[in-house]
Amino acid sequence: MNTRLQPEMLGATVLLLASAALAFYGQPDLNQKWEYLAPKLEPGLQQRTVYIDPAELLHLMNDDYIHLIIYDVRPEPDWNEFHLVDAEHIATQDFASQRDRLRSLPENAVVVIVSNDEFLSTEAWKLLMAVAKPNAYILEGGLNLWLNIYGVPTEEVAHHGKASLGKPDGRMRHRFRLALGDRHAAARPDENLVPQREYTPRVKLLKKIAKAGGCG
Repeated sequence: MNTRLQPEMLGATVLLLASAALAFYGQPDLNQKWEYLAPKLEPGLQQRTVYIDPAELLHLMNDDYIHLIIYDVRPEPDWNEFHLVDAEHIATQDFASQRDRLRSLPENAVVVIVSNDEFLSTEAWKLLMAVAKPNAYILEGGLNLWLNIYGVPTEEVAHHGKASLGKPDGRMRHRFRLALGDRHAAARPDENLVPQREYTPRVKLLKKIAKAGGCG
């Protein structure tokens, strides 16, 4: 049984996530920079224009014209159990080391931050914007919602079916029989085989990339 999901472990999980948040707020320079950026960027959080639907992320994962970076900021045990194909596991306190990389990204680059829900990814997005202001978004509902939509085979989970998302608290709400990382069926579903899901596109490229083919 996966004891990490038991109520007695919730306090430790929240403490871990709070510590990650302190990694941001404990850095005065980044904290001050966020305070400077907040009046311009907070509306994106409040109006949820920087949160993208799982279906939009799946589309980005299958779009060869997009330079996609997926930062997974969850604790390592959650990452080991399940993560998206091509995602990069990174602690929020290591974002500063990505500054040069992020500042040199091409204009068709999109960064998406994922966590179990939106608890940690939202704070991570603030930190990332303070570090380099990339073209970055947050996975709406996190991987809990992703798994509710795209599911996993019965043999891979301890309890099959949709998980109750509840109030964001940083927990993975799906229980897996095996820690398969990105070898789970839901790590990269076939966009052409999953049920079509309507969503409002949020991602905007810094520069529109012309695709091959067509007239002209």
